[in-house]
Amino acid sequence: MPSTERKVLLIDAGNTRVKGALSENGKEFNSVFNVPTDKFRLELLSPFSNLPMAVSSVVPEISKIIKGKFPKAFFVSQKLNLPIEINYKSELGADRISNMVGGLFYGSSFIVGSFGTATVIDIVVDRKFLGGYIFPGVETMVKALSRFTRKLPEVNITPSLNPGKSTEKCISSGIFVSTVGALSFVQRKFNLPTIVTGGYGRLIKGFLNRTALDENLTFRGIYRIFEINGGNSPQ
Repeated sequence: MPSTERKVLLIDAGNTRVKGALSENGKEFNSVFNVPTDKFRLELLSPFSNLPMAVSSVVPEISKIIKGKFPKAFFVSQKLNLPIEINYKSELGADRISNMVGGLFYGSSFIVGSFGTATVIDIVVDRKFLGGYIFPGVETMVKALSRFTRKLPEVNITPSLNPGKSTEKCISSGIFVSTVGALSFVQRKFNLPTIVTGGYGRLIKGFLNRTALDENLTFRGIYRIFEINGGNSPQ
């Protein structure tokens, strides 16, 4: 397996935020920027232009501008040599690939729960991707209820599994229960250890058993994929 043995700029471009971190070993990560996706500018990358760049992006516009300025940048995709067997009928998101490969740090069989704009739950058994679940993320559900109803307000989520005694608390508990309950169901169905990441990962973890929080899971996966492929993206 090729080894980078050098500092790499890792970029995680998601629907809500774009994050950057430096790593030399795929185990320790030094955050260098974390901005809203619509505020991302190429100037953020200028201080690191002499370093290899490895990118996981689900935002086509950001992928395009990075490729335009840094044509040698490495992009995670399903076409690469991956340490997980993937048989998927459509294009699998770079974030999901990165999170599952990052999960190999914990073993060969596990569940990954990513809690961002969308909630994504993926299952890996013996390094084989079995499939997953995608549904609206916590904040997406909050905004959807407010937008598509006439009287339900946009609320702040309080982590609680108890029934609410006001409309606001009912919405908060309902959204939180649906999110925790979905992952709990998958855990019972597959009986596997779980890694959670994303904006609500820390809150979700506190309500589940056999669950680890890894806020650098995506970076961990990006680095390992970059290393396995020697920093070379498919043409």
